[in-house]
Amino acid sequence: MVPVLINGSITLPFVLDSGASEVAIPADVFLVLLRTHTVSQRDFIGRGVYILADGSKQTSDRFRIHELKIGNYIIRDVIANVVTVKGDPLLGQSFLSKLPGWSIDNEHHALILNGRAE
Repeated sequence: MVPVLINGSITLPFVLDSGASEVAIPADVFLVLLRTHTVSQRDFIGRGVYILADGSKQTSDRFRIHELKIGNYIIRDVIANVVTVKGDPLLGQSFLSKLPGWSIDNEHHALILNGRAE
């Protein structure tokens, strides 16, 4: 689990999922982001079809997150999708691919971010 600050407003623990194409936000969390005006209707960018780990397909709303912050690293304009309430927030490739480099320290159970932070 990695603590992530969303749009300078709310910090949540995310699961690192390098197999996910995008950042995934559970529906209940997404509703909180809407209610706190952290995300607005202008951030919606349509719907997408996603293949889940079990092979099933799911259609989800897609939206732009203006910034995600981990430690001193800020990544801007990250595409995310809304998933069912049952899931955890996931850090997928729409976030990870914007980092200069990253790795996992298995001994310390830590995400290592490489390169300059903003």
